[in-house]
Amino acid sequence: METVIECPANAATILACRKIAKSFRENIYELYRIREQWNPAYATSLKSRIDDAFRKYYLKDFSAISDEKYHEWHEVMASGLQNLKVLRAALKVDFKEDKQFLNETFKKLGYSEYFEDAKSGDYLSFYKLLSTFSENLDAETRNKITAKGIPHFLIDKVCMAAEKIEDYRCCMESLISESNLKTDAQQEITGIYETIRDICTIARAYYQFDPVKRDKFDFYKVMVKLKPSDN
Repeated sequence: METVIECPANAATILACRKIAKSFRENIYELYRIREQWNPAYATSLKSRIDDAFRKYYLKDFSAISDEKYHEWHEVMASGLQNLKVLRAALKVDFKEDKQFLNETFKKLGYSEYFEDAKSGDYLSFYKLLSTFSENLDAETRNKITAKGIPHFLIDKVCMAAEKIEDYRCCMESLISESNLKTDAQQEITGIYETIRDICTIARAYYQFDPVKRDKFDFYKVMVKLKPSDN
């Protein structure tokens, strides 16, 4: 067996993909109405594709995902993303009449480049968004933002998340290293992740008013709740 990913956070990605694919298959008779290619055969094929990759490329021991540090990491990511979302929404409201400043600020703080992928569960984009935000937030920008009514503590929470995520730099470096592999195996894993991420984006919108089912397609929430027995 060729092991592509040994970092538990990375390995947890395939476990989350499996759980989401299972939910997708269980709800396919609802979801098939919103995408032409979504049908029972497609859902079954996707699940089989993930199971096959799981058997070929991953270690069988996933006990590390029950470690406290692993769950702390995902709590940092979940809370950090929430604060980033709230701040972004507030900025769009406060500076709707100043599009130039809004666009420049989103670009400067990393929103323009990383936010869309980060909110879909992309580890590296989330990490890069926090890092860019922390590095590029200067006093002038902060003062202009808070002058409109955004509280300092909201910005501080984002900066604190950026500091906390640095405690997991070693895992992030592992993610960066592994994401640069050009093997067929890595391309297969990346393809699976991107497919599941796209499914999540559409399914979350479809289940907007059904929080139970919506959470089954929230990558962060699925990952945080993973247990070793999920393998």
